[in-house]
Amino acid sequence: MQLHSIPFKDILISKKRQRKEFKPEDVVSLAGSISQLGLLHPVIVRKDDEGNITLVAGERRLKAMNYIWGFGETVRCGEYSFNEGSVPCLYIGEVDPLDAFEMELEENIRRVDLAWQEKAEATALLLKARQERALRTGSPPPTIEDISREIRGTTPTSQQATRVEILVSKHLTDPEVQKAKSAGDAFKLLKRREELQRNADLAAKVGVTFSSQVHSLYQGDCREILPDLPKEFFDVILTDPPYGIDADKFSDSDGKAQGSHFYDDSWTYWNKLIQFLAVESFRLCKPQAHAYVFCDVDNFILLKSFFQEAGWRVFRTPLVWVNPTGQRAPWPQSGPQRKYQLCLYAIKGDRPVLQLKPDVLTWPSDENLNHQAQKPVNLYIDLLSRSVRPGDSVLDCFGGTGTVILAAHTLKCRATYVEMDQAAYGTAINRLKGLD
Repeated sequence: MQLHSIPFKDILISKKRQRKEFKPEDVVSLAGSISQLGLLHPVIVRKDDEGNITLVAGERRLKAMNYIWGFGETVRCGEYSFNEGSVPCLYIGEVDPLDAFEMELEENIRRVDLAWQEKAEATALLLKARQERALRTGSPPPTIEDISREIRGTTPTSQQATRVEILVSKHLTDPEVQKAKSAGDAFKLLKRREELQRNADLAAKVGVTFSSQVHSLYQGDCREILPDLPKEFFDVILTDPPYGIDADKFSDSDGKAQGSHFYDDSWTYWNKLIQFLAVESFRLCKPQAHAYVFCDVDNFILLKSFFQEAGWRVFRTPLVWVNPTGQRAPWPQSGPQRKYQLCLYAIKGDRPVLQLKPDVLTWPSDENLNHQAQKPVNLYIDLLSRSVRPGDSVLDCFGGTGTVILAAHTLKCRATYVEMDQAAYGTAINRLKGLD
């Protein structure tokens, strides 16, 4: 192609060009390079039917040359020198729009990064142009891998980045998306919105028919009841089993419940019971599920090992429930009061959480319904809200007074409750009736 000298003022710059902003430091840096080495690549222009000359690629070069001319210098390009206002250019004639677009893409994306919003828009436009060309020529439509290969490479990370840009490009008029720091952050925002909308739609659908009748209550020993429940049925296990700390020998339960614990809370009993629970809960849960199991600090490591051996992926450290109204003092004469309890968290498969919440949960006790280990409803709602969508199924193998029923009902989930103590079971039935 022949090198042309075109007046700076005659070159039109389209408002639809990909790059909207140029950092002054980038222009000055390029100007310094041009002054020292000369202009390596002329500006690319084309002429329309009316004789107008439009810039195709090289806007940053134009700005750099204008900066150089401001100091009274000339611009060298090859063996020629160009005085102020005279731009070294190459015509590309009546080119295919896709070719012109690719030249600008080369100029911008591959040499100086666009803002992420501009890059996302450019990537989406490239895909559209490729699709149009494939349609005209009868060629196979481009894939994400094809587009990624041209822009950044074909590694899984590169392809994901390209896919994200194409997805977020459809939402660039959204003010919140525009304010995101990166395409990745914009994608996360859109995913959160999608999840919230899906849950809202599901809640509206489930809410039409949701009633206390969707919950199931069983009275009896969980070791006899759980084997008869269907495998891979539950989305979440949330339960508060015995702790294996001889609590049946405690006398006051913070002074809130009459009598002592009715169940065997010896370490030997707990050991056998928890091994059964770990294996059986894994069988009962869907391939993607969560488990929340309360425990004593001395037994957390052993509880963790049982669940890991059963197939669960256990979070390394326990969740901590802080109870500001807790009164129990293991050493009444020496202190201190115990204000916290621990909870194991485990995952089956790779089920994601719906909300990223702290590992310390602070909730006061509810009014006690004559059960020594009763947990507050808000605590269970907090835990379940991390894991369940409306319509999901939750299992509590040691249901007590039915805390799980109220929590699940609040979140429009189906609760399956199992409790050995007849009095506690009766309390749970009354709480269930109160939901109608």
